[in-house]
Amino acid sequence: MMTRRGLLKMAGALPLMACLPSPGGAQDVVDFAQLKEGYAQRLKNILAAGGLPYVDIESSCNSTKLDIDSIAHSMDRLNIGLMALSADIGKGQFEHWVRFDNLSERLLARYPDRFIPVGNGGQAPALTEATDEFLDAQEAAAKAKKIMLLGEFEFRHYPSPRQVKRNELDRDATIPIDGPIGHRVFGISATTGLAFQIHYEIEDELLAPLENMLAQYPKARVIWCHLAQIRYIERASRYTSTYVDALLRRFPNLYFDTAFGDANSIYPLSKQHHARVWAGDGTLKAEWRDLIAAWPGRFLSALDLGGDRLNRIEEYDRKHRAFLNALPAATQHQVAYRSAWSLLFGTEFA
Repeated sequence: MMTRRGLLKMAGALPLMACLPSPGGAQDVVDFAQLKEGYAQRLKNILAAGGLPYVDIESSCNSTKLDIDSIAHSMDRLNIGLMALSADIGKGQFEHWVRFDNLSERLLARYPDRFIPVGNGGQAPALTEATDEFLDAQEAAAKAKKIMLLGEFEFRHYPSPRQVKRNELDRDATIPIDGPIGHRVFGISATTGLAFQIHYEIEDELLAPLENMLAQYPKARVIWCHLAQIRYIERASRYTSTYVDALLRRFPNLYFDTAFGDANSIYPLSKQHHARVWAGDGTLKAEWRDLIAAWPGRFLSALDLGGDRLNRIEEYDRKHRAFLNALPAATQHQVAYRSAWSLLFGTEFA
């Protein structure tokens, strides 16, 4: 009789479409307790060897082009503890009925001590053209205990710097966060207890709607991706470290990830340095360092690897570690892995 592990290994070796069930398709429930044990051992092993492991809470990929072994081996080489690698459902999959990409099952089948089971990336066209089917599938996976974390939902998203350079400007998403889709996503998080991630450009006119949703859904746990990443400074006069401090005081359900460019990163459309945490000399600004040190449990490590840059994991790791090294020693460990651990499991890492 084939064991569950054997079945999962077999699934990992099958062609992708065989692993992508139609909405409502069967999938084994994930043993979170067993995963937690494996995760803890991996983090402890890295720590015992003198490394600083971190949990990449936000990366994504095109699952049809993913080399799982290459990513896993890079994680080992770079002392990356865990990764929440989400599948983005692209247009090709959308046109061929896929509403839920079961990438996490394939990742866990191969490397159960490295990958966090996470929902799919919430972006067009799935989020906007098949909203109910897409969100129904995410909610079903969450309620069935198949994922620990919901994916990143793009409510306001300018084209990425790489897309601009390729003249791919159609990724200019605008979904009102206080509209029907926003209410549904916040509601899923509040009901299931799972955190979700938002890509939400920092602009003055967008702040009040987000604040209202955070107040309306106090049980929804929100990770606002890309701390202090501002594409157009003239559109974000209110966003400062003092403003973020006030948000953290008002909303205990709000977290930030720390995936942003380095001090030399420029957004090509505005020609501005868009990672606002850095000073002109490339050091971390004191006000942002002090804010993170004051609220270390509310900030999370992240790489923001994507389908067009998975091969740059070493570069992204190096930049993220430069940021971590700029923090006080105790804060480094909290942001690197302890905050994510508490968010995922509701307990302190021990």
